[in-house]
Amino acid sequence: MLTLVVTVVLGLAFALFATQNTQGVDLNFGSYYLPNVPVYLVALFPLLMGLLASLIIHTAKDLMAGITIDEDKKEIKKMTQENAELVKEVHKLELENTKLKAKNGEEFDEDSI
Repeated sequence: MLTLVVTVVLGLAFALFATQNTQGVDLNFGSYYLPNVPVYLVALFPLLMGLLASLIIHTAKDLMAGITIDEDKKEIKKMTQENAELVKEVHKLELENTKLKAKNGEEFDEDSI
């Protein structure tokens, strides 16, 4: 709802600005010449181009952040699986160590399992 209100207010401001600044100006871009361009276009066209450039940059930034997050999630999943496998291996080695100690007649350690 807030977006709609802001859009309407900005649209009204643009309409007021455009109706108040209709006189024409001449633009020179090097060897290019544009006669009778309304002042409101001279003022608002660069604004719109800046907004478009900002949108493109922001979209690219979001895409790169999304790719990075996906890569990090894959790495976390891989590390979690590796951790689980190492915990299983440690448990197997503790059991084997306890069996060997029992076989050699050493005293039993309750904390080893």
